[in-house]
Amino acid sequence: MCGIVGAFSPQKPFDKLPFTTRNLDRIHHRGPDAQGFYVDDHAMLGFRRLAILDLAGGGQPLYSEDEQIVVLINGEIYNHHELRQRLADHHRFRSRVDGEVLVHLYEERGLDFVNELRGMFAFALYDRKKRRLVLGRDRAGQKPMFYQWSQGSLRFASEIKPLLQDGDKPAVSRAALAEYLRFGYVPSPRTILEGIHKLPAGSVLVADAGTTPRTIDYWKLRFSRDDGRTVPPREAEQWCKDLRSTLSSAVKMRLESEVPMGFLLSGGVDSASVFALGVGGLDKRRAQAFTIGFRGAPIDESEAAAEVTRRYEAKHRIIHLERSEATSLDEILHRVEEPVSTDALLPTACVFEAVSRAKVTTVLSGEGSDELFAGYTKFARATRDPELERVGPLERYLRHEEFVFTAEERATLLGEDIVDPRFDELEREARELDPLSQMLLLETRLRLPDRINLRLDRTSMAHSIEARAPFMDHGVMEFAATLPHAVRTGPNFNKHALRHAMRDALPEVVLSARKAPFHAPDTWFTDAGQDEALLGPDAIAEAGLVKPEPVQALRARARAGDRAAQERIFSLYVLHAWHRAFYRRLCA
Repeated sequence: MCGIVGAFSPQKPFDKLPFTTRNLDRIHHRGPDAQGFYVDDHAMLGFRRLAILDLAGGGQPLYSEDEQIVVLINGEIYNHHELRQRLADHHRFRSRVDGEVLVHLYEERGLDFVNELRGMFAFALYDRKKRRLVLGRDRAGQKPMFYQWSQGSLRFASEIKPLLQDGDKPAVSRAALAEYLRFGYVPSPRTILEGIHKLPAGSVLVADAGTTPRTIDYWKLRFSRDDGRTVPPREAEQWCKDLRSTLSSAVKMRLESEVPMGFLLSGGVDSASVFALGVGGLDKRRAQAFTIGFRGAPIDESEAAAEVTRRYEAKHRIIHLERSEATSLDEILHRVEEPVSTDALLPTACVFEAVSRAKVTTVLSGEGSDELFAGYTKFARATRDPELERVGPLERYLRHEEFVFTAEERATLLGEDIVDPRFDELEREARELDPLSQMLLLETRLRLPDRINLRLDRTSMAHSIEARAPFMDHGVMEFAATLPHAVRTGPNFNKHALRHAMRDALPEVVLSARKAPFHAPDTWFTDAGQDEALLGPDAIAEAGLVKPEPVQALRARARAGDRAAQERIFSLYVLHAWHRAFYRRLCA
C-alpha cells in the first residue's frame, strides 16, 4: 500500500522538474516507510511506501530485467503467487513484492495484462522503448488515481494535493457541483476541481507519444434481467453454498501480510462474515477485531460483535468514543479532498484512528456487501413503489435518497440548469434490466467506487492503514451479479443469500439483526454556531458555490422538522465544510 506521484511528457523533454519531494511529502501518510524515484527526460515517477510484503526488499520503482519497463503500484495483487510461478520460467524477479508481476505480465501481454490481475490497485507503468505511460485502476475502484492533462504533459497522483503546485488555484467545477447536488458525491471521471480527473474504476489510461491520452475500460460489472422466478429450495441451497465458497476464497487470499492484521467488526452480517471466514487463517495471537461505538448513539452493536469474537476466541477491542475524542469534520474533509454527503465519514475515521493506536497496519472490512446483496432499505422502497414504474432508472435510483436534490432544486441553487448527457449510456444499459437489477447496476457503477471507496481509502490511508474488502473481489462481484433475486434478497430484502450461506458460522444475534446504519449521533456533526458559520446568508454568498436565498428557505423547512430538508441541509453543510477545510486551505 503506497502513494504515487508522477508526470509524463511524451512529445518533448521536460523544461523543468514537474514536481519535487515536497509534492511527494504531501502523501507521506500513504507510505511512511520509504520513498523512491525514477527520472528521465520524459518521465518522473515518485513513490511513498507502506511496507506490507517483503519488508526489506520490496521498494519501488520496480523494473524489467533490461530496466526498460518501470512500474509503481499502490495496493495489492492477491494472485501474485500464481502469476509469479507462471512467469518465473521466462523472467527474473528481484524481490518478493507482489507488484513485480506487473512488469513481466506487461512484457508478455501488453495492455491486456491488466485482465489477469486480481486485487485492489492503482498503478503507473512507463514503457521507455515506446515512450508510453499507462495508468490503471482496479475493477471496483478501491484504490484512487487522479490525473490532469495540460499543454502536452500528464500529471498523476494517488491524491489531489500532490498535483497542485504552490499557488495553484483551480476553479471549483460547476458541472461537478451539479453532480454533487444530484448524487451526494462527484462520479468519475470528474472531480470537484476543474481540470483534475479521477481515472474510472476498471479502466486504464494510455498516453503515447503523438496522441492524446485515451481511457480504455477493461472491466464492467454486468447484471442480467431477473425473470422473477421462484427458485426451488435445492437450487437456492446450492447458490448459497457457492457464494460462501467464493467469498471464503476471496477472504483467504487477503490474509497474506508480514505486518499485524486485524478485522473491522461492526456486529452486522457483512463484517462478521469476513471475520468468521478469515480468523481461522491467522494465528489467534495475531487476530484481533475492532468495534467502535459512540456515547449517546441510538444503536450499539458492540455486544453482537463481542458474541462473534467469543465464538472464535479472538482478541476484541471495543472502543466507545466521546465527542471530544473524535476527529473534526473539517480535518476529515481535508483528508478526503472532495465533498461526500455521508454521516459515515466520522465513524469510519474514528475506527482507523483506533486501529492505528493498536499498531495494526492491515485490516479486513465488510464494505461492498450492501451494494451487491441489496442491503439498504432504499432497494425495497424503490422496487415496490408503483409511482416509479414510469420513470427512468436514474430517477428511480435517486428518488428515495433524501439528501440529493431534484433537477429543479439544483437549477435554483446554482442559478442555471446544468444538464450533462454523460450518464445517458449507463441509463440505456439500465433500461434493459428489471428494477432491482437497475438499482444494483447503478449502485456498483457509481456509488461504490466514488463514495464508498473514496471514504474507505482516505480515512484508512490517513493513518497509514491498508483496508482490504473481500466483497469487492471481482470474483465475488461477478458471482453476486448472477444471483436470482429470490435468493439474493429473500422476501424481506435482508441479504438472504449471505445470511443463509453463513448460518452455521455466526450467532443468531447477528443472523437475525436488521441492517443498522453506521453513524455517530447527529449532534457530533453540527451545532448551531457552525451551522450559521457555514450556511448563514453571508457565508453562502462568500463561498459562492450556491445561491443564498434557496438555502435559507431550506434551513427554515429543516428547523420546522422537514426530514427531507434536514437531509439536504446536511449535504450543503458538508459541501461548505469541504470548501472551508480543503479548498480555502489549498488556495490560501
